[in-house]
Amino acid sequence: MKPLVSLKVLDLTDGIPYIGSMFANYGAEVLKVEKPGMGDAIRRRGAQPGEAEGVYAAYYNRGKKSLTLDITKPEGAQIVKKLAAQYDMVAVNVAEEKMAALGLSYEDLKAVNPKLVYGVLTPYGETGPWKDLPDYDLLVMARTGLLEKTGMPEKPTRLGMPLAYWYGSWHLTAGMMAAYLDAQKTGEGRKVSCSSWQAIASTDDTFVQGLQALNTLPKRIGNGFPTTNPTDTFRCKNGWFAISIGSDAQWLSFVDAAGMNDKWGEGTVYAHDPDRSMKHYFGDLDQQLRDYFMTITIEEADQICRNGMVPGGPCNTVKELMKDEYVEAREMLVEVDDPKLGKHKQLGFAAKFLRDTDGDTQVSPAPALGADTDAVLAAIGVNADELQALKAGGVV
Repeated sequence: MKPLVSLKVLDLTDGIPYIGSMFANYGAEVLKVEKPGMGDAIRRRGAQPGEAEGVYAAYYNRGKKSLTLDITKPEGAQIVKKLAAQYDMVAVNVAEEKMAALGLSYEDLKAVNPKLVYGVLTPYGETGPWKDLPDYDLLVMARTGLLEKTGMPEKPTRLGMPLAYWYGSWHLTAGMMAAYLDAQKTGEGRKVSCSSWQAIASTDDTFVQGLQALNTLPKRIGNGFPTTNPTDTFRCKNGWFAISIGSDAQWLSFVDAAGMNDKWGEGTVYAHDPDRSMKHYFGDLDQQLRDYFMTITIEEADQICRNGMVPGGPCNTVKELMKDEYVEAREMLVEVDDPKLGKHKQLGFAAKFLRDTDGDTQVSPAPALGADTDAVLAAIGVNADELQALKAGGVV
């Protein structure tokens, strides 16, 4: 049994599906509130020409229920209040002041459910000079300083995934769970606010602490690390290989496994830090390693690192990763029978639970837009005539 089966989450977010997905993946009942006729913006992401929905919806909406409801209309806001009285959490991704204009602020919903946890995710926070600025993941990375120190010296680059929103959602769900646990003891819920900018800013321990302690600014050094190297990708005969050396012991173990003791081992200028990393790596040693890896295959490089117990491995393509035996061993792909896409593979869950093998990797498919509207409204006392009136008025 999944650990969050008793948790009920009312998801009012749009275009940011990660919060609800994280709760749904671990068993919570997540009711996704979507715009009538349109649905959440995530439904259209990745859609092919002529299709109303893309593959993102099948993945990010799995395990959820769908209610179509126009919360900007008074009748819609009243339905949200009725639902909030029966739910443990509410999640939104706009500043609370905008929800307050609809009568759906934390204080408004707290009045009907004192134990309610109210989670808010915004780009830059609900206060401060940036709070109303438009954003995308690239801009969040830029304003946190992450972009400035990522990439090669000639140009900053973003990460290859939407880290800011994913990580911001992760932080918010953790905060919401903390508030929920507290509410079980105190009987009083809380508002929890997080921003993508705050989440990314909080990750920069190496450079921020280095600036405070050493008064040094970070430099863009590609895959290298400021203090310990080699940490980089190297082209082999048949593709790219990554290696990350974190200590002198690891370096010497790699050198020994590679049979290069005379060239790079004890007694050479490369044997120990800080000289290896600070004096030689970004220069002659870097080139020597590039020349060396060009003489071997990925498989040979992988075996050298395994023999020396050194962190190293192939730079997998997504296709190669999906075929990797370790993906199957850790159940990182699960089969989902989607009514539109049929049986197909989706990403599994990162967290695994000891002694829980009964359905913990199974997921139900994403619901069609509004699939649960009638049942959800009937459960809060909306009769057939009222339901018809709400539909005629475009509320649901």
